[in-house]
Amino acid sequence: MMYEILQGEVPLRYAVLGEPDADRPPVLLVHGFGSNFEANWVRTGWTGALEGAGHRVVGVDLPGHGGSAKPHDPRCYAPDALAGRLADLLDALGIERADAVGYSMGSRLVWQLALTRPGRVRRAVLGGFGPVNAFAGTDLDRLGTGDDSPFGALFGAVAAMPGNDAAALAACARGQAAAPFDPEPAPPGVPLLFVAGERDELASDVESLAAAVPGAELLRVPRRDHRNAVSAQAFKRSADAFLAREHAVSRPS
Repeated sequence: MMYEILQGEVPLRYAVLGEPDADRPPVLLVHGFGSNFEANWVRTGWTGALEGAGHRVVGVDLPGHGGSAKPHDPRCYAPDALAGRLADLLDALGIERADAVGYSMGSRLVWQLALTRPGRVRRAVLGGFGPVNAFAGTDLDRLGTGDDSPFGALFGAVAAMPGNDAAALAACARGQAAAPFDPEPAPPGVPLLFVAGERDELASDVESLAAAVPGAELLRVPRRDHRNAVSAQAFKRSADAFLAREHAVSRPS
C-alpha cells in the first residue's frame, strides 16, 4: 500500500485504494481515537471488502495518529478543524462528493463534515457513536494515570501502543472535549446509518440519536463492544448495502 502526504499546517498521511468508478463515489474511511487507517480499516477487513465490492477507498491518518503530524496544541483537534482537513483531502484528490464511513471519533468528524460542508458527503455510516458525552467522568488533566472511566480506560490502552504519542492524544482529547457533540438544531441532510455493538458503553444511547434523525437507520451488533464491533461482518454487510442505495434524504425545514 502506497501512502502519500497532504501538506499543510498539519500534514496528513493518506492512501487511495482501487480504481475510480463513474457510477459510484469513493468511500472516505475515518478512524477512531488512538487508532489509524491501517489498524481501524485495513486489518479489520474493511478495505478488502469495499474494494471487492468495486469501491474506490480513501483512507487517512488523522492528525495526532499514525503517520500524520502529531501537534500538541488542542486547537488542532477541534472537530471543525479536523473536518476541514478531511475536506482539504477531498479537494486535493479532486473528489467533489464521497460516501463516508467513520468509527467512534471518526463518526463525529464525518457528521461534522456532512453538516458544515454541504454536498461533500452523499451517504454516511457512523459506527461506535452516540449522543453520550464520551468524556463524562474523565479528568482530562489526569489522562494516563489510571482513570477507570470508559474513555480513561480507552486512553490508557491506546496511549501505550507503539508509535502513539501520548501528549498528542491528550491534546486531541482536549480539543474534542472543548466542543461537546450536540445534534441540535438539525442533523446533516444526508442519509445516515448508525452502527454500534450492543455492549458499547461509548455508544450506549445511540437509539435516541438515531430516532432524532429523520430517516436514519440503526444496527446493533450482538455480543460486540466498542473495541471489536468494527470488525464484525454484520457491520460491513450493512454498510455495503446502505452505500449501494441511491435515494436521498432532504434536510428538515
